[in-house]
Amino acid sequence: MRRTLWLILAVAAGLPLESVAQNQDTTYLSRGEIQTVNVVAHNEIRQMREAAMPLSVISVKQLEGTTSNINDAMARTAGITVRNTGGVGSASRISVRGLEGKRMGIYIDEAAIGQLSDYMSLNDIPTDMIERIEVYKGIVPYRFGGSALGGAVNVVTKEYPPVYFDASYEIASFNTHKISTAFKRTSHKMGLQFGVGGVLTYSDNDYTMRLQNLDNRKVRRDHDQFRKVMFGTSLKATKWYFDEAKIELVCTTTKAEIQGIDTDIREAHNHSASGIAAITLKRDNFIADGLDFDFDACYSYGRFGLCDTAKYRYDWDGNRYLSVSPYGGEQGSYASDSDNETHDFVVKLNMNYLLNEHNTFNINVYGTHTRQNPENELMDLSFGYQTNFPSRMSSLTIGFSYDLTLLDSRFMSATTVKNFNFSSNTKVLEQTFINNPTDIELNKNYWGGSESLRYKFTKRLLAKASFSSEVRIPTAEELVGNGYSILPASDLKPERCNGLNAGLLYHRATQFGLIEAEASYFLNQLEDMIRYQADMIPSMARYANFGTVRTKGFEIEVKGDVAPFLYLYGNFTYQDLRDRRKYETGSQAANPTYNKRMPNIPYLLANFGAELHRENLFGGQRQNSRLLADASYIHEYFYDFEMSRYQERKIPTSFTIDLGVEHSFNNDQWTVTFRVKNLTDRTVYSDLNRPLPGRNFGFKVRYVMK
Repeated sequence: MRRTLWLILAVAAGLPLESVAQNQDTTYLSRGEIQTVNVVAHNEIRQMREAAMPLSVISVKQLEGTTSNINDAMARTAGITVRNTGGVGSASRISVRGLEGKRMGIYIDEAAIGQLSDYMSLNDIPTDMIERIEVYKGIVPYRFGGSALGGAVNVVTKEYPPVYFDASYEIASFNTHKISTAFKRTSHKMGLQFGVGGVLTYSDNDYTMRLQNLDNRKVRRDHDQFRKVMFGTSLKATKWYFDEAKIELVCTTTKAEIQGIDTDIREAHNHSASGIAAITLKRDNFIADGLDFDFDACYSYGRFGLCDTAKYRYDWDGNRYLSVSPYGGEQGSYASDSDNETHDFVVKLNMNYLLNEHNTFNINVYGTHTRQNPENELMDLSFGYQTNFPSRMSSLTIGFSYDLTLLDSRFMSATTVKNFNFSSNTKVLEQTFINNPTDIELNKNYWGGSESLRYKFTKRLLAKASFSSEVRIPTAEELVGNGYSILPASDLKPERCNGLNAGLLYHRATQFGLIEAEASYFLNQLEDMIRYQADMIPSMARYANFGTVRTKGFEIEVKGDVAPFLYLYGNFTYQDLRDRRKYETGSQAANPTYNKRMPNIPYLLANFGAELHRENLFGGQRQNSRLLADASYIHEYFYDFEMSRYQERKIPTSFTIDLGVEHSFNNDQWTVTFRVKNLTDRTVYSDLNRPLPGRNFGFKVRYVMK
């Protein structure tokens, strides 16, 4: 008991710990494949890669070495771009084949966390806790539920042994510190498993950046501190009526200063805190043989907001000016001290029935409800009237699926039909500076579906194809705003995407491991695309339907063990997104950007890397060493629509190299890692020309007891 209390006090935060593990010792040779000590894990990844849906799997070893977070690993995967806005803790968006942000479904162990985006992100999960990352491209598996268009990212956490303790500490450039712990204890007699864990992340993010708006002047970021604390605990029973009954509790708190680029912001910051409770119930052969039951429910209570109350504004020459509003505010024309209250409910029921070896049926019900109560007296005083109002939003998605397997499992088909329903209620100020809010109530219903096919020509070569007409329901933030900077969008329509994906996968076992090659083509027509845009009210914005966007492109990836000590990989992606609106939105005027490439989205990118690995390189026993090198290339692209080849607002080409050295002792009980990111110190810009960190270093020590 004293030891458990020490762990709770020592850690600063946490994520729910996942489950039961086989007490087996798996040896990993490379970032690509798993040697077959644990045959189950090896076969699971292989079966996933050979499924009908377009899919990339990032293994546990790809999450180590030069990577410091999930985004690093995903950014090296074919067809994936991670759009960062700064250093540690900064906002980021995952783009799969050009479709990004809220179009992507984000899951942890198949449980959606999109509703909790104000309090939690994928990057908050320590890489040490992850078994693999599944990236579904174009189609979301029916068992996940919900609505998404670009695909889905599912993080699968590790299955820990009955008694397990894992602790790590990382120190990195820009005064960055990360502490992560996990502890698990199992009572086989009682069939109970208890877990507790925590994460603390802190960074000053005080790297040097170039200000393009001030003749590339170099300045040091001096107001970009980030602090996040998470703590979680779980209790799971395996001997009750259900095969698994689990309760999880998670608490989070975040403070993120806002770094100025156009002006020198010195005080404004965002803050959030939340409490999350979740329950999971699973049972195989529920009621009838072959019928599997899987139920998840989650409730979150949170508070978040923006504090921007400074009475003065500053430029980068140190000149001081009074704020626009007499109540303060550095970022715009109003002050803010918001403390918005949210209640989020998510429920998912998945019932899967295996009729026989050829036929499987599935029904998935996924429901959400969000209530938001914004509170921002300073903002109301700045405008002279109430600007934000209580709101609610609900959604219900019901999916029916049928899987067919024929020809000795050479042919597979997955057919899904979904019904999407959503409703929202709020008040909206339709006119600028007129205190006359209008009640808005929406209730809409849509249908969608998909078909995925796979055929194995030989044991080494298979083909995949999928067709879809999916709908994405707008999120609560898009429909009803966030209470301080995003206004409600009363007439927002859901996005619909009609898509085609096709590809070939070839793999071959060699004496050193496995060689794998994959080529894919994709074509998508996105209708009623939702974009974030400025509003007539100064310093405010709202989401709006942009129109039709066509996406097409291809990706190629080759990877494998080419020698007993060497693993290589490389991938290339071309994605072409074009504005297909013939007329300006809401008018008959010709659209000057018709068939122009969509701005602020990279269209040409590539990654390649190598890993050298050797056991007992420096003598001794039960030691493993790895040397890793990763390179990433993103071709220049336009910040705005390309109206002239001479326009200057471009995000320049980036080519970065990362190196890492990892050495473990006593069969991975102790692991020491040193990494260098952006080795050549290239100036890199990302989303909306925001400067990213230059060369930086990290050192990590990890201890595992099992």
